[in-house]
Amino acid sequence: MSEQERRRYFRIDDHVGLQLTAIPAADEAAAIRNFADASARAGLINELRAIRETHLSQRRSLESRFPTVAAYIGSLERQIDTLAFALDDRDDFPRNPDTPVNLSGQGLSLLTDLGLAVGSLVEVKLALFPDRSRINALARIVKLDGGENGAETALEFTHLREADREAIIHHVHAVQRVRLLAQTLDE
Repeated sequence: MSEQERRRYFRIDDHVGLQLTAIPAADEAAAIRNFADASARAGLINELRAIRETHLSQRRSLESRFPTVAAYIGSLERQIDTLAFALDDRDDFPRNPDTPVNLSGQGLSLLTDLGLAVGSLVEVKLALFPDRSRINALARIVKLDGGENGAETALEFTHLREADREAIIHHVHAVQRVRLLAQTLDE
């Protein structure tokens, strides 16, 4: 991937919940085959949000024409979200934003001492806060720069559902908006 393509997404420094699991070369094909099932379960909330955004114009029309029906649909959506969050809480995703990363829709970089090699495949379990988006992805290590406190490690997502990429992009933009607003208020 060219430098131009790698930089097509905004990047932010953020604290996320993160779990990286190295995938041995012999298991890569199986991990890729099983990716769709695992990521669909992990990204349920992201998928629901993507569906909701797809129908936003119809929702707005319904709100203006039939506000009672729109309010009822809104309550059903909140109930579905509650169930989706309850299902998400049963998995083994990180629950705290304790890992500093540089994040974009294309990948992430972080300081780690996991002993990974450039080109190796890793499973990424990523939890974004405060919106509680959970993302399961496969990524390749594209860069390692060693140092005293670990290696600056860059990962490029190789297998990421579009709803999950949109969740990351939405998160990046939301964090940027909050930071810009805070900066404006400080001036």
